[in-house]
Amino acid sequence: MTASKKGSHFGLQRRSRRLGSGTLAVIFAVLLSVSVPLSADVGQQEISLPELSDISCQSYIVYDRTTGETVISQSADLRIYPASMTKIMTAALALDNLTTDQILTVSQTAMDATTPNSTLMGLVVGEEISVSEILYGLLLPSGNDAANVLAEAIVTATGYTDPAAAQNTDAPRSNLSLFSDIMNQKAAELGLANTHFVNANGLHDDNHYTTASELAQIFDYALGHEDFRTVISAPTHVFKATNKHNFDGWKIVKNTNCLLTDPWMLGADTAVAKIEGGKTGTTIAGGTGMTLLSIDKNGDELISIVCGIPYEIANRLTTYMAAILNAGASACYDKDPVIRVEGNVMDNKPYNAAEGLGPSGVQAAVPTEVPTSTPVPTIIASDLVTPAASDVSDDDTDSGFSPGRLVKDHPVISIIIGSFLFIVILLVVVYLVANRKQKRRGNGIRRI
Repeated sequence: MTASKKGSHFGLQRRSRRLGSGTLAVIFAVLLSVSVPLSADVGQQEISLPELSDISCQSYIVYDRTTGETVISQSADLRIYPASMTKIMTAALALDNLTTDQILTVSQTAMDATTPNSTLMGLVVGEEISVSEILYGLLLPSGNDAANVLAEAIVTATGYTDPAAAQNTDAPRSNLSLFSDIMNQKAAELGLANTHFVNANGLHDDNHYTTASELAQIFDYALGHEDFRTVISAPTHVFKATNKHNFDGWKIVKNTNCLLTDPWMLGADTAVAKIEGGKTGTTIAGGTGMTLLSIDKNGDELISIVCGIPYEIANRLTTYMAAILNAGASACYDKDPVIRVEGNVMDNKPYNAAEGLGPSGVQAAVPTEVPTSTPVPTIIASDLVTPAASDVSDDDTDSGFSPGRLVKDHPVISIIIGSFLFIVILLVVVYLVANRKQKRRGNGIRRI
C-alpha cells in the first residue's frame, strides 16, 4: 500500500471513529431526553363482582333495619351452622351483663376449652384484662379464648345455676356449659324458634345452629349496644399492656371483615354510602359466612348476611357479600331514591384512633409555587373563585392536556409516538453530522 493510500486509509478510520463517537453521544443524549413508558402504572386494579345467580351459598338476606323489611333473600329460613358468627350473641350478652372497664382474670378452664386449631386472641392463664379489650379480641381476630373468658364471667355475673342440678347425679356442669343455657334463653326472648346454641364460640356441633333470618335478628339486637358497633367498625386494634404482657402493643389484631378496609370493591355506582362493620365465621362443616351492617345513600341501615359458602371456596366470601350487599342496597334505594348521606364508601370510612387522635376535619392547604421570573400580581379577594366540588374530577384535578396524563391513559400510543419521534430525531442528527463532515472535506486543506 502506498503512503498516500495508507494516509487516506487511516484518515478515513479517524473520521469514522469521530463520526461514530459523536453519533453515539447524540443518541445517548436523545435517549435520556425522551421518556417513553415501558410498563403500566403499578396499583390496585378494578375488579368485577359476581352476579347473584353465580353465588354459591346456602342462604343470604338483606334486611332493612330502618324500615323493618326484608329487601332481598334466598333460603333465609334454612337451618345453617353460624360458626364464629355465634360470637355476636356472646358479645351482646357480655354487654348486657358486664361493664366494659371490668377486669377479668383468665382461667385455666377457659383456656383448656380452646382447640389446637382455634383462632385466638392470645390470652394466657392468670392474665388480668378488661372486658373492652376482650371484646376486641372476640370480634376482630375471632378469639375463641376471648369467648370462653366472657362466657364464664357472664355466668358468674348473672348468678345462673343449673336448674337440673338437684336431679343431676353426674359431675356438675361447667360455667361454659351453663352459658349455652343463657344464650338459648336470650334466643327464646327474641322469638327465635329455629336457633340453638351449644357453646360461646361457634365450634361445630350438629346441635349448634340458626338461620340467616334469625341471625339477622341476633345481630340487630347486638347493634342496640353502641359499644358493639364501635368494636365491629374497628379495622384494627392495638392491645394495652397487662400483667402477663408487659408492654403496650403486645399484639395488633385485624378485623376479618375485608369490606371494612376495602369498601371500594363495591364499585363507583354502588348505592352503599358506608360500611359500618360486622362479623365473619368459618368452619369446615358449616362453610363460611358474614354478617354486615352498612348504610345506604338514603340513610337506611342494612343488615346483610350470607351463610354456608362451601369451605373449599371460602376465599370468595368478600366478593359474594359485596354482590349481595350491592343488590340489596340498590333495591332499597330504588324504593326511596333520596340522598341523605353524602359521599361514597371511601369518604365515609370509619377509623379507630384513640380519642383526640382521629381526623381533625381540617383540610390542609395546598402550596402554590410562583415562578421567580414572573412578577406576582396583586390579588383582590373578590376575584377569587372557589370551584364547586362537581367541577373537580376524581381521576385528575387538571382536565386539560398534559404529557403525563397522555402517558397514563394511553401507554401504547405513547410508546409508538415516542419511538417515531426518536427515529426522526436520530436520522436528522446523523444527517447533520455527516453533512458537516462532508463540508469540511470539501473546504479544508488536504495534507499529502
